[in-house]
Amino acid sequence: RKISLDIRRQLVRARVDIRFQKTWRRLSNRAGWLTRAWVSFVAGPQDSKFIKMAEELIKSVHYFSLSPIVMVNFGFMTPESWTPRRFPNLVILHAKPMPTDPKIRRSFNFNKIRAMLISRAMIGVELDVDQFVGPGCDRLFELTEKQVTKDYRLPILPAHFADWSSKDQPAAPWWPRYCPRPDEPCPMQTLRWGHAHPTWTFWSLPFFGKWLRRHFRDEKLPQVTVKGFVAPSMRVADIPEDEDLLNIATWEENGTKQWCKFDVPATDEFSFLLDWEE
Repeated sequence: RKISLDIRRQLVRARVDIRFQKTWRRLSNRAGWLTRAWVSFVAGPQDSKFIKMAEELIKSVHYFSLSPIVMVNFGFMTPESWTPRRFPNLVILHAKPMPTDPKIRRSFNFNKIRAMLISRAMIGVELDVDQFVGPGCDRLFELTEKQVTKDYRLPILPAHFADWSSKDQPAAPWWPRYCPRPDEPCPMQTLRWGHAHPTWTFWSLPFFGKWLRRHFRDEKLPQVTVKGFVAPSMRVADIPEDEDLLNIATWEENGTKQWCKFDVPATDEFSFLLDWEE
């Protein structure tokens, strides 16, 4: 299941949409990096629900944030209506889709990690297209800059509303290594399950690159013993989704930081926040 070096190199290349090259030059520094950015990714026909959701996300960033949004397109086209005039803080990047060969196929959602790497955001917050931001959202960049530093170089995920364990996912290949019996101490699992909406600074980019490489190269984590617990080896390419990989990688790197649940999981919960009276 190893992806060749030539294909891996192609998967970390991107180009700025010709319509947004002036926007990119205006928003980026001399080295070609964005100081802060929301980062998302999409693919699909222009009339698909994914493109429509992505547009609502882009709108929300322009309504409520002073920071730009980078939308990485892993499909063929993006709507002609997405223009710099309409969305002055939007940058569209185009990158190759994942390989379709069944022997090396990966989930579409691993494009999330690719997007974070190629966005060139020095401080970033990842958003899926089924999300939108609200008032005060830029505070996340300030908090991330304080928490992800030279001394703590891992991205920070918000806590998931479901604290997954081997009870919920008995067939998942990672629990024997990290927490085979959740009612007992689990020295390899350093945090509860996190939601795959990470925030990061440039200090975290080697983390993303290393773990995407490990998955694409079909590497194997060796057996280790931690506090008397024997953690068996595990094949990284057996991890099926981006959220699984981000959690496992954080545990493997002894991550200790996690955001409270800032991304509400349902619209009714967002309504409760809007209706909250002091």
